[in-house]
Amino acid sequence: MIKLIKKYFFKQAFLIYSYMLNLIFFVLDLMPHFIRNLFFKLFFKKLGKNVMIDYKTFFRYMSGIKIGNNVNINRGCEFFTSAHLETVIDIKDNVTFSPNVKLYSAGHDYKYLNLPDTAGDIIIKEYVWIGGNSVVLQGVTIGEYSIVSANSVVTKDIPPYSIVAGIPATIIKKREIYE
Repeated sequence: MIKLIKKYFFKQAFLIYSYMLNLIFFVLDLMPHFIRNLFFKLFFKKLGKNVMIDYKTFFRYMSGIKIGNNVNINRGCEFFTSAHLETVIDIKDNVTFSPNVKLYSAGHDYKYLNLPDTAGDIIIKEYVWIGGNSVVLQGVTIGEYSIVSANSVVTKDIPPYSIVAGIPATIIKKREIYE
C-alpha cells in the first residue's frame, strides 16, 4: 500500500514538474534573447559564448546539458537528458542544429515488461552539422567535422569527417573540407 502511495505521489510530482517546465518555456518564448540567454546560463551545466538558441526550443533536465562556443540551435529542437541516471549531452564548439532536431540521452530497456530506464551520454564534437528532423539516440558520439543528413536517426557512433544519412544513419561518404 505504501509503495502504491509513493508511486502515485512521484507521478503527480513529475506531472507538476512537466507542467511548470512547459509553462516556463512558454514564457521564455515571449522574452527577448538576452533574458532567455540569462535563464539558460543559470540552468545549463555549461553555456559557451556566442550561442544562438532560437525560439520554440525545449530542454528537459538542463543541468545535464553542456554547450560550447559558437553553437546554433534552430527552432523546434528538443534535448532530453535523464532524470534518474546521470547523463550528459555535451555539445562542443561550432556545432549547428537545423530545425526540429531531437536528442534523447535517456530511454527504456524493451527487454523487460516494466521498461526500466536506460541512459547514455551524447557527445557532439566540433564543427558538426545536424540536418533538420534528425534524431540522435543515447550513447552516441558524433565525430568532429561530420554531417548528419536531414531526417536521419543516429543510433551508433559516427567517425570524424563522415557524412551520414538514413534510418538508421549510415556513412554515405567522407567529408572533404576546402579552405
